[in-house]
Amino acid sequence: MKLDALLKKPLWLYAAVSVLAAVLMAAVSAVWAPQMQQWEERLASRTWSLANPNATERRVVVVDIDEKSTQALGPWPWPRERVATLLSGLDAYGVNLKVVDVLFDGAQDPAQDQKLAAALKAGAPTVISQLFALSPQAQVKSGQLAGAMGTCPANTSASQPFGTPAFGFMGAETSLAQSSAGVGHITPIIDADGNIRRVPAVVCYEGQAYPALAVASLAAATGAQPVWHTTQAGLFSSGSAQLIDVGGLQLPLDDKGQLRVSYQMPRDGFASVSAVDVLQGKVPPSMLKGAWVLVGSTAFGGGDAVPTPQGGAVGGVEVHAQLMSAALDSRTPFAPAWAPLWPLATGLVALLVLVFSLRAAGPKAAVVMPLVAVATGASIFAVHAVLLLVSHQWLGWGQPVVFVALAAVLLTASEMLRVRAERERLFENLSSYLPEGAARRVAFEGPTAQVVAETREATVMLVDLRNFSAYCEERAPEDAAMVLHLFYTTLDRIVTEHGGVVEQMVGDGLTAVWNGSSPCNQHAQKALQAAEVIWKEGVAQLPKVASRKTPPLDIGIGIETGPVMVGSFGPARRRVHTVMGEAVSVASRLEKLTSELGYPVLVGPQAKAQSGHEDMQKLGDFLLAGMRTPRTVYALQIEVDPSHLHLVSGLDAGFASEVSMIG
Repeated sequence: MKLDALLKKPLWLYAAVSVLAAVLMAAVSAVWAPQMQQWEERLASRTWSLANPNATERRVVVVDIDEKSTQALGPWPWPRERVATLLSGLDAYGVNLKVVDVLFDGAQDPAQDQKLAAALKAGAPTVISQLFALSPQAQVKSGQLAGAMGTCPANTSASQPFGTPAFGFMGAETSLAQSSAGVGHITPIIDADGNIRRVPAVVCYEGQAYPALAVASLAAATGAQPVWHTTQAGLFSSGSAQLIDVGGLQLPLDDKGQLRVSYQMPRDGFASVSAVDVLQGKVPPSMLKGAWVLVGSTAFGGGDAVPTPQGGAVGGVEVHAQLMSAALDSRTPFAPAWAPLWPLATGLVALLVLVFSLRAAGPKAAVVMPLVAVATGASIFAVHAVLLLVSHQWLGWGQPVVFVALAAVLLTASEMLRVRAERERLFENLSSYLPEGAARRVAFEGPTAQVVAETREATVMLVDLRNFSAYCEERAPEDAAMVLHLFYTTLDRIVTEHGGVVEQMVGDGLTAVWNGSSPCNQHAQKALQAAEVIWKEGVAQLPKVASRKTPPLDIGIGIETGPVMVGSFGPARRRVHTVMGEAVSVASRLEKLTSELGYPVLVGPQAKAQSGHEDMQKLGDFLLAGMRTPRTVYALQIEVDPSHLHLVSGLDAGFASEVSMIG
């Protein structure tokens, strides 16, 4: 598309820039996908800090094998007999579910294993842990796997995978695995920044599906088998594409079949008791009665410290507590089926905001647009935060924000270039109506009602196309316009080539100044040189008149040197650019005198003196019209081509009226 079209219809430019921003955003997302995801996750995790800081969770209680417990009873790991005593103590408090975030991965003293197995069977249902290796390089096999919820289907699609593949495991001792009500894995997904934000809902190992500890715990508490579902949700559905149903509790999964951990519950919101207090019976019964208890270790050396988006390293048991609490409240974060439309929708809305702001900002776009871009990006993040905290929908906001940043930069740059091109075009057009210096002042200075002019010693030339009015009487306006156009064009070229500036073109006359708007050395001499060329070339291109009734076209030139004022005059709403001064008046009278004296170029005394030109004919002293003092008038000697003296042609048979251009 041509520049003129872009200047007149900038929306095409904005559309092209928007497409470019989208292409760049796609390229950035493809090349730096891991970095973008990490950046997005890190900042999005700040959303959890906006949750209710006073929220509490009393249905899930953490029994912490903490520093207090290890100092009182010895370092971790404890003998299994003591763990059995702890579990029995929890049953005595009347808990409804015992979840043990501890690996019992090898046989120890048979007597102690037997006591622990008995404690696992007794009382409330107990769920123990096992761990999988998700890296192909780690193919360790230890203990006994248990708790499979069925086989992993072989026909799952890449967009809806079932389970995360594993390559090794650390299971519980066989008797312990068989004695528990359920077994769940505690295998996390560790992001690039070390934080845990997702947990595989199901791990597939050798064709068997093993649920996460939170899923197995829900199954043990409800007595229902976990069932994996893929939904046929439409594109505009707010539901998740796949989920696990456990006794009516639905856990939505992401596109990789993983559970996203909700950290909406503040760390202080969970009830936590020390394991030693349970063993010593110091915990208020109301705190544990009917609760789901998670047993885990945060003691130094326990090896279960993990970083989370809530800041700092915490015990892994807190991750499972968050998963279970979110499951009970149906607030597990998920991406709705319409999530793919989110970047497109936000991008379009943001683009409309940016374009509207760009048009409204005008010349302040360079300042306004960065502020609008920041506000738009913040709004996208705010929508993400509200949807996450209120409806628990996780929508990626990184791509829309990158698009906003790219679009804002490109739109601002394109608008600045467009405005610059528009101003340059305007300046070029203005320069075609005014001298360049005057055009520059008009373009870069505000309107004023003051006289804006400067006085300089200059040489002024007035040129008149004589008999042009009579010529126009017998010609079509188009023919007369072409003659005048060629006359102006030729004279402007000659004046410019000789260092002068055409200040005015009015009617069939022209005013040129040397050393006026633009500095010019030897201005009088150059003006005389230009006058000679003008008469020779200008007359040569005038059309021959084919009628004896019409006087021939001719050129008259008057030249004088003296102080002149060049600038703008008149009210602020209607200015005029002109040249004023005695030299202008004298040159004008000399130009009119050329037709009376029969000399094409007449020169005033000051121009003669300044030029040092000796080849001039002194015509005498004349009292010019409107002047009080006579002035000596000189005629510039010009070699005349004899053909120029026969401007009136004979009549031909057809009494031709066409105009032929010579030269």
